[in-house]
Amino acid sequence: MIQSLACDFLIRLKNSSLAGNKTMTAPNSQFCKNIAEVLKKNKYIEDYSISEDSRELTLKLHYDNDIPAVSIVKLFSKPGRRWYEKSSSLPWGQSKESLIIISTSSGLMSQREAKKKGIGGEIIAEIC
Repeated sequence: MIQSLACDFLIRLKNSSLAGNKTMTAPNSQFCKNIAEVLKKNKYIEDYSISEDSRELTLKLHYDNDIPAVSIVKLFSKPGRRWYEKSSSLPWGQSKESLIIISTSSGLMSQREAKKKGIGGEIIAEIC
């Protein structure tokens, strides 16, 4: 269930970015909030907020000269197939600017952080 929420959240993010929307909303969950925190830390979104009734997560999308920061989302782990890697074999992504989100025992983090800490985990998605 959690994984399908994350897939839906990331695809909504990509579609909203490519449509030129300034904000997007998605159902709130702790996993989606953690993904939003990783995206904010890596400057793929400007900010996020949770609605008063705690049902929706609202993201303010980041653009550089009207070019969306998120244009490609590649899902690695899917509900029917999980993808785990050790810290020594974490993938690097299509480009240096790519963000690979890893779910580790220490929480969600970027691939770079996981590599520095020497932690492996489930590879969620790559964002370019």
